[in-house]
Amino acid sequence: MGMAHAAMKHQPHRVTVACTVLLLSLLLAGAAAAADAACMPGAGQDVDAPGQAVSVQPGAQPAPPAQPSLSAQSALAPGAPVRLGMSASFTGPGASLGRAFHRGAASCLAQVNAEGGVHGRRVEIVALDDGYDPERTVWNVIRLIEDERVFALFGLVGTPTVTRVLPLIGAHPDRAVPLLFPFTGARPLYLPRHAGLVFRLRAPYDREFSALVERLRGAGCARIAVFYQADAYGREGWADLRDALACHCLALTAEASYPRGAGSEADFSEQAGLILEGRPDAVVCVGTDAACATFIRDLRDLSASLPPGPAIPVAMPSFVDSRHLLGLLADLGHAARRDYTKDLVMVEVVPPWDGNLPAAVDFRRDMTRLAKAGYAPPAPLASAEGAASTAGIPDEVSFEGYLAARLVVRALERMGQDPDPAGLPAALAGLDGCDLGVGLPYRHTPAMQGLGLVRFTTVRGGAVVELSDFAELRR
Repeated sequence: MGMAHAAMKHQPHRVTVACTVLLLSLLLAGAAAAADAACMPGAGQDVDAPGQAVSVQPGAQPAPPAQPSLSAQSALAPGAPVRLGMSASFTGPGASLGRAFHRGAASCLAQVNAEGGVHGRRVEIVALDDGYDPERTVWNVIRLIEDERVFALFGLVGTPTVTRVLPLIGAHPDRAVPLLFPFTGARPLYLPRHAGLVFRLRAPYDREFSALVERLRGAGCARIAVFYQADAYGREGWADLRDALACHCLALTAEASYPRGAGSEADFSEQAGLILEGRPDAVVCVGTDAACATFIRDLRDLSASLPPGPAIPVAMPSFVDSRHLLGLLADLGHAARRDYTKDLVMVEVVPPWDGNLPAAVDFRRDMTRLAKAGYAPPAPLASAEGAASTAGIPDEVSFEGYLAARLVVRALERMGQDPDPAGLPAALAGLDGCDLGVGLPYRHTPAMQGLGLVRFTTVRGGAVVELSDFAELRR
């Protein structure tokens, strides 16, 4: 207690900022909960103690209200590197996402730096582990802004974590720091008050769920259930799915939830039973890789004890790492001598990484070069759950990190010799319509940001492949 008190005495400004941010977060969360009380199931977010940080440096929308400026206090000294601050889950739930996104971005920047950087400046990532814990994310972001003096925040992973720090993005007492290309499609990112401060690459979650429901409905699935994580991410998915179903005059047929942090060791047989009581044609899982894999196992095991019927597809939004999910299901299936990889639907928001698109070719080349150069995360990352099964393997998540880093580089190129965060909105707006090498334009308009892509994959022959015909799921 005495040591904590002493630390606080020496950091009064940081503690004041943290308390202000936490209070703003709670007020915004309360307002959102009140607005959604009539349509969303309530579930509060737990708050755990701040954790350990790990540093990694690799080679028509309404007019928004007034915002703090992207201050010139962040202008770089001559020759100084452009440092991007990333807080993500490198351990714990969602760890495969943080590792993969970082690895893809690192591979892009390593090649850029090897070729002399951008206008002679290196571009680096300062990465801190938040363990998918919102409070740790707040402290990480404060550290990145105040101590690391990062140029911008980049690639933050997860809805509960990102939404917790959004008040800090535009309300820090010293300077506003932009957030570039977070790994979430949550609704709060699209609020007018974040215009000019939050920049997006991926499609929003509501678009994912709308496209998913349309395809499921076309395949004859009218009774759709949901299994979701009881936090901001899961409730967002619940609401987006409900709204998408309402457009087809449908309602959820069953629902069940689980606490954030539950994963491979959990028993979801009770939730699976609740879902099956609704006699669903399809189930949507809004959770982490490990939780979704465990639920799929329990759902399939319980279904096997029931009278035979049509297959029940299980679909997941893009926050699930499809390659990591496949590995988890293969391990569970090996232990149970069953195949849990059938009748799956995964939503993807970037083009295929394994084709002949120019960016995909560059991505595979740079990932190979990064591996040969001996890139490896620090020890705390390497020992995280599932690290061995996905380390260094290209996938959609790492490709998204690669494209996000490539877009940062393009923006910096437009900003000239002396980049300043204040120039990011204009630089990104100037890239509207450009092709990052993926065969479709990046858009940056008042009505839309990002690639806007939604596509679907499934598992066939032990590999993740494109899903073009949902009818094959309803045998």
